[in-house]
Amino acid sequence: MKIRAIVLLMTLVLGNIAHAENLTQENVKKAKGIIDEAVAAYGGKKLLSSMNTVIIENETINIASGQSLKPEPPWDRNPSTGISAVDFKNKIFVTRNHGTAVGFVFDNGTIINAEKSAQLDFRAGTVAAITAPDFDTSSGPFMRVTPALLVRQLHDRSQNAYYLGETNIEGQDYDVVGFSMAVGPALSLYFERESRLLRRSERVLQDFGLVEYRFNNYEKVSNIPFNKEFALYLNGDLNIERKNLKTQVNVSIDDLTLVDPKLTKIEAIVPDELSRQEVAKGIYHIGGNGTYAMFIEMQDYVIAVGGTSGSSQRIEKLREVIPEKPIKYGVITHHHFDHVIAVSAYEAEGATVLASTAHRAVVKKAAKDADNLKLKTVGDKKVLKDKSRRVEIIDIGPTAHTEHLLVAYLPEEGILFEADHFSMPQAGPVAPAVPSTITFASALKKHRIKAKKFLSAHSPRVGTQEDLHEAITKELWGNKSD
Repeated sequence: MKIRAIVLLMTLVLGNIAHAENLTQENVKKAKGIIDEAVAAYGGKKLLSSMNTVIIENETINIASGQSLKPEPPWDRNPSTGISAVDFKNKIFVTRNHGTAVGFVFDNGTIINAEKSAQLDFRAGTVAAITAPDFDTSSGPFMRVTPALLVRQLHDRSQNAYYLGETNIEGQDYDVVGFSMAVGPALSLYFERESRLLRRSERVLQDFGLVEYRFNNYEKVSNIPFNKEFALYLNGDLNIERKNLKTQVNVSIDDLTLVDPKLTKIEAIVPDELSRQEVAKGIYHIGGNGTYAMFIEMQDYVIAVGGTSGSSQRIEKLREVIPEKPIKYGVITHHHFDHVIAVSAYEAEGATVLASTAHRAVVKKAAKDADNLKLKTVGDKKVLKDKSRRVEIIDIGPTAHTEHLLVAYLPEEGILFEADHFSMPQAGPVAPAVPSTITFASALKKHRIKAKKFLSAHSPRVGTQEDLHEAITKELWGNKSD
């Protein structure tokens, strides 16, 4: 009886394995068929493979959902223009962008071209070599918003593709194929059943959520269908509307790789590794990859200020020097989605989250357990002090970037932490001030804040009052190169 039971169990297991193998084979077969049809819809394998260079000029409206002056709609709309170009044979990628955001003005570019790779800042009048250029990472955003390039990659990386199923959206039937690019989370590609054109794609980003891409209004360029319109949705909210004004295929991009000799060469851009610097005794600026937080050691606890991507790793870095003291307070500077990410990290530490009264709802939404979140709101000012030091949490808003902005000011040390208003460049001279910086400086005067050192949520470099004055002077007097 026991032997019969074992034989029966083995039969069931082997049957399940065979079924799984058949399912996998069917999945691969189905995905391959859809990919072949999509490649044909985009001109065929030969034509796609011969597409060596692509240049696209665009005009874009960034709908600042979760990134506007106010924490609720209607969202601010920020215009920009740009050009992106790729050369597959030589692994060259170039992008140039000019426009405005909420309190910002930008005019910059990137050239990925082996040892000639460079970061360009036309407002600052500088050019910096990129010491570790990565073609796949840099060109990835352009590939993801250009269906013809996605289909080309899908064909080249078909071994990573898998069939996800079929669906109907607004009366249109789609077959969905998943695949992984060289860099980044996997994409789900929605191919229209009849035409096999790519109309939608999706991916999930840690900390940010669901990103949806939608492609419309196709036209043929060199017999290859290219979308003339593109829209991006972040967690269901419209975030980007773009019109592709001009698309060129197999045209030289050499002119776009030239660097204006009037630009001043500055120190090379090096990888921004996670690091910790002690700005003053017991005051740490910790971060990397463009996001930072300040940690203040008090007598019996720690205050954390700033909430951006990777907050848990920054806390771990703090624990190397302050292993025992708990984080009692976590300060969220403002409501923008990339600055409320740390709420869950501070929540996990058992800390009380401090935020502007106006941002209460946004902060609670960012928590994992909103009902039990320890949250205290700040009106104009809150003082945290003990025998070791005094810390002032001050709402200096409104600024050109947000109606309410919490900064952390240590009057005895002359140190202030801010987010999004005065970030020093990683290298080179101070750039001309943007509207956010100018309104930030005015707010400091209004609140009689006399900081000597500025720590930023987006730069490892500590700024000074002299740096702030220089930035404003350059903008007011139009001196953008000295």
